[in-house]
This record gives sequence, C-alpha cells and structure tokens, in this order.
Amino acid sequence: MTSIIEVMRARTERVDGIIRIEGGLLSRQRNEVVKTFLDHTTAEWLFMIDSDEQLSVQAFDKLVAAAHAAARPVVGGLYFGTWPSPGMMPKPVPHIYVHAADGVSVAPVTDYPENQIIEVDALGTGCILIHRSVLEQIREHADPHEGDAWCWFRDLPLNGLWLGEDLYFCRRIRSLGVPIHAHTGAILPHRRRYWLDQRQFEAAREHVRSSSANHDT
Repeated sequence: MTSIIEVMRARTERVDGIIRIEGGLLSRQRNEVVKTFLDHTTAEWLFMIDSDEQLSVQAFDKLVAAAHAAARPVVGGLYFGTWPSPGMMPKPVPHIYVHAADGVSVAPVTDYPENQIIEVDALGTGCILIHRSVLEQIREHADPHEGDAWCWFRDLPLNGLWLGEDLYFCRRIRSLGVPIHAHTGAILPHRRRYWLDQRQFEAAREHVRSSSANHDT
C-alpha cells in the first residue's frame, strides 16, 4: 500500500480515487471492484493492483503511456509467480501467457523482449489497466446467472482443466476480439511465502563454504 500511496502522491492528476475490497473469495472481490467502478464512478480506466505487488512510479507511467482505448484497451504489468519444481525451490514463472495447443491451458512467455509492449493471450490480473468499454462489453454479454455483478471473474473447470479467475477473465476479453498487451518494462516485485527446511539451510551453508574456498584460492 505504501508504494500505491507514493504513486498517488506523484501522479495526483491521473488518479481519480481508490476502490478497496477486502475479504472473501478472490474472484468475488475482483467482481465487486469492477461493479463498483462501473456503477459508482465515471473514470475511463480501471487500474487493478493486488496488495502483494509493489508498484513504482516508473512502472505506472509505462502502463499509462502504453494504454490506448482502441489499440491497447487492456495492458498489464510484468510480475512473477511460482510453479512446482522438482528442485528445492519453486520455479519462477512470468505471468504472461499464450494459449497452448489444447486452446484451454496456457504456456508462459519466457523469452519476452525487455522493456517492450507485446500482445499476449492472457496475463495475471494482479496489475492490469483496463478501459471501461471492455468491462461494459463483458457485462452486456453476461448470462442470466451472472447478472450484472458476477460476470467478469470466475474459477471453474473447463475441458477437464482448472481455470483460475484471471485466466477466465482474459478468455472473456479475447472472446470479444479485444487484444491484451503486457509491458515487459513495467516490472513489479511480487511477495511470496515459502516453507523452509534443512535443504535450504544446507544449500546456503554450502554456498558460503564454496565462496570462502574460492576466496582463499
């Protein structure tokens, strides 16, 4: 939150206000944010950011400069998550994706160009700038069960695979023919938590021994 406050202080003329939702299922919270934005504000853009991201003024400026209502109505920042790994630590993965061959699962874009705006099929919604028209289009195509309050984010199985709320949201966007872009220069640190055991301790101790031996040599 401190980093968000710093951005707001530095870019007061660009920020209209804050919508803060806390508690409950993540997909429900995201839907509540969007509904509040559409029903109670007149702002043109919604900037969504999770509380476990750190946003710099530079990253914010890059996203705002990249956004365009027609050409780039959805622009996300670059942050990293983790996938299971056979090694001691989880595998870092950039949260920018292209569709896999099955059309449902996704593959991370690991060979992205540095500090560029690239088109992707999906991205993490922990830091994303969205034009109002995109959210309104999704609402217009909502089914009766979703109504006008729960149509943007959902967790569900699809063709035997589990689809998280951010990937589902991106599928809704792409189904409307709307492009999704990521700015690989707008990088945000992402806070994660890990279980620690003796393996990490031994690896760290071995690193110290190796460094000491190399120094003595």
